[in-house]
Amino acid sequence: MTNENAPSVHTERSEKAVIVCPVGRVDGSNVGVLESIVQGLLDAGEKTLVFDCEGLNYISSAGLRVLLVTARQTQAEGGKALFCGLAEHIAHVFEISGFTKILTICQSRSQALAAL
Repeated sequence: MTNENAPSVHTERSEKAVIVCPVGRVDGSNVGVLESIVQGLLDAGEKTLVFDCEGLNYISSAGLRVLLVTARQTQAEGGKALFCGLAEHIAHVFEISGFTKILTICQSRSQALAAL
């Protein structure tokens, strides 16, 4: 049985990073989808990830934890995780959780890639 609320997560490669694009909701019931994809990238040796959140319409604390753990892991490996395309309500969640002070957040994908 598939979870109709599971986020769609696709990846793209650029010269500088792997771009991770979550679409839909990321919450406790489906965070494993995002976590599995990100962990697979890290296990494959990817060190620099850009999370393009343009299609993300909801993220819970479980989803935020995956993003934070990923940022810490990439940093520990000498890489980076950047976040872009945050809708206003998602940016607000990042702000009230304190993530805007500890994560690199850019307005657009091109800005994030230029920051690498």
